[in-house]
Amino acid sequence: VMTYYAVNLIVYIISIFLAMIALNCFHFDRFLRKGKQKEFYLFYIMASCVFGYLFAQFILSFGTFSSHL
Repeated sequence: VMTYYAVNLIVYIISIFLAMIALNCFHFDRFLRKGKQKEFYLFYIMASCVFGYLFAQFILSFGTFSSHL
């Protein structure tokens, strides 16, 4: 049971880091207003968490679904 939660946590952390790397590919500096860097970094972290969570849910659900076949 403990390994299940550890695997879930590792998948979530890795997927959030992958989302951060993927968001770095976009040039958000064109849309960034002067003096709004803090808000941008907050958006960047929240978007990374959202996309990472969605990707991790997909991976974990796909693994669960494929093990039931």
